[in-house]
Amino acid sequence: MKQAGFTLLEMLIALVISGILMIGAARFLPALQMANLRTLMSIQLHEELRLMMSTLEKAVRRAGYCRGDCPGEALTINPQGNCLLLRWDENSNGKWEGVENENSDFYGFRLRDGNLEAQRGVERCDAGGWEKLNDPATTKMAEFLVVRAGQLVRLRLSGYVLAFPQYPLTLESLVTAVNVSAQESR
Repeated sequence: MKQAGFTLLEMLIALVISGILMIGAARFLPALQMANLRTLMSIQLHEELRLMMSTLEKAVRRAGYCRGDCPGEALTINPQGNCLLLRWDENSNGKWEGVENENSDFYGFRLRDGNLEAQRGVERCDAGGWEKLNDPATTKMAEFLVVRAGQLVRLRLSGYVLAFPQYPLTLESLVTAVNVSAQESR
């Protein structure tokens, strides 16, 4: 009676081939995991920048809205282009509530120490009490640039994940400030 099966030599050859394949997979796995992590963090960064850009676009579109007569600059950009101050009549009461009011209609966005910051009730870029829009533990903002040409406002955001600074991401948007006259000074 003949028995079927593998010989000892065949088993050893199969073990050697399996070992070589396992060593190859073990070397490839960390690179694959790192690429996966980089991709996931890039997606997270893109989403974070997209949310910030959406907030900025909405604010620029609202700038200058007033149901009555609201004197003053509706949209101001500092000379460096990294601070944007806006005003709009949030509660439609016909006036811009001042910075001292808890329902102030003055808003600001600025780049400071690698963070995009926002504040309600601010009329100067150097004031205190700003809130970070990005998570400084994971993301650094490299650039926030605002350029205005009449009613068109170009917004540019650049940032990177701290774990992968060699892979920055930049978003740009061109927004029409519909409530701001083209002749209004900066």
